[in-house]
Amino acid sequence: MSVVALCSAHGAPGVTTTALALTWMWPVVHPDRRVLLVDADPAGSGLLTGYLQSGVPDTSGVLALAAQRARLSVEQVIECAVAIDPDSACMTLPGLADPVQARPLAPTWAALAQASHELGGLGVDVVVDLGRLGHRSEATPLLEAADVVAVTSRCDVASFVPAAAAVRRLRAERASRTGPVALVIGHGYSPSEITTALGVTHVLPMALDVWAASRFETGGALGWRFDRSPLLRTARAVVERFAQLAPSRDLAVSS
Repeated sequence: MSVVALCSAHGAPGVTTTALALTWMWPVVHPDRRVLLVDADPAGSGLLTGYLQSGVPDTSGVLALAAQRARLSVEQVIECAVAIDPDSACMTLPGLADPVQARPLAPTWAALAQASHELGGLGVDVVVDLGRLGHRSEATPLLEAADVVAVTSRCDVASFVPAAAAVRRLRAERASRTGPVALVIGHGYSPSEITTALGVTHVLPMALDVWAASRFETGGALGWRFDRSPLLRTARAVVERFAQLAPSRDLAVSS
């Protein structure tokens, strides 16, 4: 696979924390590949106020990439990314501190969408945090470029109603491609009940793990307890499922 996009239909169901957890576990599942988390929430970055709150260089992030005048290259994307692990297997392209900054970024989102598949050919998969669907500055090109789109929702009726509407929109827009999947945080309903409620074929469960999520949100110390947390165990299972839903193009060709 190359591109996985996470989005929500309303509120703050935990898209950023989930995207970060998937990115963290990506090299565990795919040790021969790297991963880039694109922080594309036009309402403002949850990473800059959370995991990356200690700050990032001025030469990093989406805005630094937007300042490039030449045609966007994969090398420029990597240069503007920040490593979040010692081996640089996990990287992120930090997003926006202020929603106003999203207004002129449409060409940058389109260029990133093009570069994302080129990155895939170089062994770098892309996870996109799109935030809430329907924003006037939505990173639509990245949504359209995704091999898999996951609508993230809490496991309750109040979240399922708008999530189902988002699924209908995405199913219509992706009629000739892989339909959206549901990434559901917490428990309370069975997979069959969620499948019926949301109108999806695949339901991917994520643990509602307040302690581990807080490590990401505050940039707290990580360790063995964190590595074995329910959040990361379920994140690993989701990454494995993504690989089944959107096999590597190289594998598809060779088979």
